[in-house]
Order: sequence, then C-alpha cells, then structure tokens
Amino acid sequence: MKSFIRRFIALFFIAIVFGVATTFVNLKIIKSKVVENNQAIVGNILSKKPEMEDEIIDIITQGNSKENMDLGKEILAKYNYKDNISFENEVIINKSLKEILIINIIVISILLIFSLLLSLIYFRKIYKDIKDMTDYVYNSSEGHFYNMKNRNQEGQIGLLKTELIKMTNILKEKVELLNKEKIFLNEAISDISHQLKTPMTSLIILNDLMYEDLPKETKIEFLDKIKSQLNRMEWLVKSMLKLSKVEAKVINFEKREVKINELIKRAISPSLIPMEIKNIELKIKGNENAVYKGDMNWSSEAILNIIKNCVEHTPQGGKIEISYEENPLYSEIVIKDNGEGIDDKDLPNIFKRFYKGKSSKEDSVGIGLAMAKSIIESQNGDIYVKSEKNKGSEFHIIFHKTYGD
Repeated sequence: MKSFIRRFIALFFIAIVFGVATTFVNLKIIKSKVVENNQAIVGNILSKKPEMEDEIIDIITQGNSKENMDLGKEILAKYNYKDNISFENEVIINKSLKEILIINIIVISILLIFSLLLSLIYFRKIYKDIKDMTDYVYNSSEGHFYNMKNRNQEGQIGLLKTELIKMTNILKEKVELLNKEKIFLNEAISDISHQLKTPMTSLIILNDLMYEDLPKETKIEFLDKIKSQLNRMEWLVKSMLKLSKVEAKVINFEKREVKINELIKRAISPSLIPMEIKNIELKIKGNENAVYKGDMNWSSEAILNIIKNCVEHTPQGGKIEISYEENPLYSEIVIKDNGEGIDDKDLPNIFKRFYKGKSSKEDSVGIGLAMAKSIIESQNGDIYVKSEKNKGSEFHIIFHKTYGD
C-alpha cells in the first residue's frame, strides 16, 4: 500500500508537470496565432496605404490603451462586427483551439492510460501475493512443503506474510506436540501393561493354588507372596503415574527458595535404614546457606531415587558422599558412591524408562532414574553421571539460575 501511494504521488506530480507544459504550449500557440492575425491586418492595410507604415507599427508594438479599445469597439459595432461574426480569421482561431483541445485530450489520455496500467500492475501484484499465500496455507495444511515468495517484502502484505508464516509454524509445533503426546501415551500404556504383566501372572497362579488343599504354612507363604506382588504393583502404578504426569508436563512445579541441606535431609531419610543394614558410611558437606528455586517435594522425590540407586549398588561397608554448593550461575548437588559402577555400554541409557543394565537387581524396574531426570529437567535443571567400573558412580545435579532469581 505504501509503494502504491508513493507511485500515486509520483503520478500526481507528473500530471502537474504535463499540465504546466501543456499550458505553456497552448499559450505559445495562441501567441503565434495572434501574431499571425496582426501580420495579416498590417499587410492588408499597408497594401492599400503604405504611407501609414510608421504609424501602424507604433500602434502594434506599443500596445493598446483602454480608450482606444473602446473607440475601436464602438466603430466596428457600426458595421456589425461582433463576437458572433463569421470571418476568415475565425477559422484560424478555431483551428488553433482544435489543436489545443487535441493536445489536451492526448495528454489526459496518456495520463489515464498510465494510471490504469499502474493500477493493473499493482492489483496484479496483490493478486499474485494473495494466491501465493493461499497456496502456502493449502500446502501447509496438507503437510507439503511450499516456499512462499517475497517473504521479506515491505508493507502490509509483507507483514501479513510474516504473521502467516508465524501462525503456521505455531500450528505445526502444536500438531507435532500432539503427535508426541499421543506416542508418549501409547508407549506409557504399553510400558505399564508390560510391567504389570509379570506380577499379575504370579498373582493368578498363586490365587489358583490357594483353592487347593494346602497346609496352613504353605497358604501363609502364598499370602505373603501375594501381598509382596500387590505392594510391588501398587508402587509401580504410583511411580508410572508420577512419571507420566512429569513427562506430559501437566504438573505445575512450585518455584520457591529451597535450602539444599533441608532437601537432602528429607530425601535421604527413607534410605537411612538400608544404609545402616549395609553399614554404609554417609558423608554430607556443603554450604548450609546454599539454595535454589524449585519444588521441595518433587525435588526430594528425584534425589531419593538417585540415593536409592547408589545404596543398591554400594557393597557392604561402602561409602556415599553428598556435597553441594551454590554460585552466581547455578546450584549443584553431587552424590558419589564407591560401588560397582556402571558399564560403559549402559552409561548412555541409564536415564531411559524401564532400562535395566547388566548390574541391575532382579526386582529392578528401571523407572527411578528416569523419573529423577524428568523432575530435575522440569525445574530448569540438568543431571549427568560419571562412572568407572568397580570404582563407583558420581551423579551431578545442577539447578540453573534464571534472570530475576
């Protein structure tokens, strides 16, 4: 639109220039015809009265006064010489007027044609842009690639194209997100059904055996096994629901100041008895004032799963060290054990759901570290591990500070 206005203004100035030029041409033509008329009058008079040459030339070159014009008009009126009289000079004047009219018509026609061409070019360009945008929307909706032309052009059309590209990109991201959520839901359902299959089979078998005539001690043993399988199923279902909520990003994590020493105390509490049974030495060190912004409850869930993993893979009489610190960029927690370590082939996969490494326990599900990773990353954090076989593992948990923290 701006370019069209600029062209219209340019056309307006061109029209003014043409108008001024035409006026000068018309004046020159009229002046030429007046001179020709005077030449004819002087010639006619001097052909009959040559002695009046000096007097006539003075009158022609010096101009006419108002009194002389009135006198001449009065005298000519006696001979019926008026505006409507038809004489030879009138043909000359009419011819001049026709020439002027023709010139004006030509100039106006050129300007009209030029304006029409400019409008056609402008609206043709608009039509091409609209068709280009229509093709882009159609191909995008069909999932086909289409490269829109003149993406960075100026004006409202260019702005419309930019916003259209933004809108389609957002819609594509939403569609991709929905597809990912659908895939995630299918995988989660498949994983849950797979993990529940084993304890369900055990429960069915034990339940069938209970109908038989068994000794009381055997029935008690079966009931204990049933209770154990039910507890495992309950824990599995709860853990899967937690992990699904975290990975589906349906949890609103709190963003409050959390003291790291309090977080570690809460997270380590459920593992104190297993550590005491295995006679594992525990060392905790760090700045008591170290903090980060996050969710205390969910963070303690993540740290608990990591500590639990370390306890499971640390031998009798082993050692676990927990250190933490805070700096202007991030807060970091390091959990280190001197256990059996992680195999190099397993190291890239330990944070995947239901992954069980070579050194995993038989009753391990492979969900704890995956949940820990999802919880930490959902709070603007990172987690990675260093490990050497038979030398232990070292988990690093980092909570990044954001602007305004």
